Amino acid sequence: MGQLSFYSAEARQPCVGDLAGLLCGPGRALGFARGRAARVSIALDTRDRAAAVVAALAERGVQARFELVRTPVRVEAGEDDPTPHEPGDEPVAEETAPDGVPPAGIHPDEDVPDDLAPDDIAPDEPLDEPLDDVLDDPVDDEPDGFAPVVIGSGRRRPAEPEPEPEAEPVAEAGPAEPAAVVLEFTESWQVVTAFRTDLAGLAARWLDGDRKVVPPDFALDGAALRLWALASGRWVESGSGYLLGLDPEAPDTHEPLRKALATSGLPSTLLTGRAGGPALRVTGRRRLERLAELVGRAPRGVAERTWPAA
Repeated sequence: MGQLSFYSAEARQPCVGDLAGLLCGPGRALGFARGRAARVSIALDTRDRAAAVVAALAERGVQARFELVRTPVRVEAGEDDPTPHEPGDEPVAEETAPDGVPPAGIHPDEDVPDDLAPDDIAPDEPLDEPLDDVLDDPVDDEPDGFAPVVIGSGRRRPAEPEPEPEAEPVAEAGPAEPAAVVLEFTESWQVVTAFRTDLAGLAARWLDGDRKVVPPDFALDGAALRLWALASGRWVESGSGYLLGLDPEAPDTHEPLRKALATSGLPSTLLTGRAGGPALRVTGRRRLERLAELVGRAPRGVAERTWPAA
């Protein structure tokens, strides 16, 4: 490699402003104390990449930590997958009906039949009236026939046959229900800085309220591009180009970043999610040589397959 470009990452000392490279990718800024302090965070795909970003921040005097984060993702289950249990779907023990609820087989809106004998009442269920008040007339015990049956007397007459239940109409088959939804977990390594006053200006330029934006006068240099490649850069599988990952949660930043990259001498193609993005793809030998010149040598511990090279 010949003489270093003025915009190369190795041409000047690292500074806090270089963290803009993280915000070009999936990094986020968060203000605090009415804009007097801010922090930067970013989710990365590997532990090695997270460790390299923390080391790069330390070179700029910014202390950060990283940790493994598991995020639930809703996906449709296949036909062979069991239907998952949602919270509250666990089997519940059958509860005893409270007092005053009619016995099974009797609709609550219907009157209780007069021939419901005391034997049909649970032993621990009290009668509504005293037994002496119910037995107004003595029971005829003469053997000449059948004694009159009095409710509460303890004697029963033959139960009348219950009507056959009517067959319920069969509902017509409707449209197929959607596939069950299950939760899977994706893992990422979250790098987070502390809230710092020297990050407040960076956050103010990259935030419009709670929305992430690209500053109108943003210009990419080698140092910011180096952190961008460190956080979300990777080679195309065929090796024909290099990808700089974008923030999928901030689509309004994609086109402005493409223009900023072109201004720095690196025209690129914007890829959507279906094409392996969102990302900017840099192709061509001369452009890849310039990209490698701007970002400098690979940091220690970074895989060659993720670092730009001519």
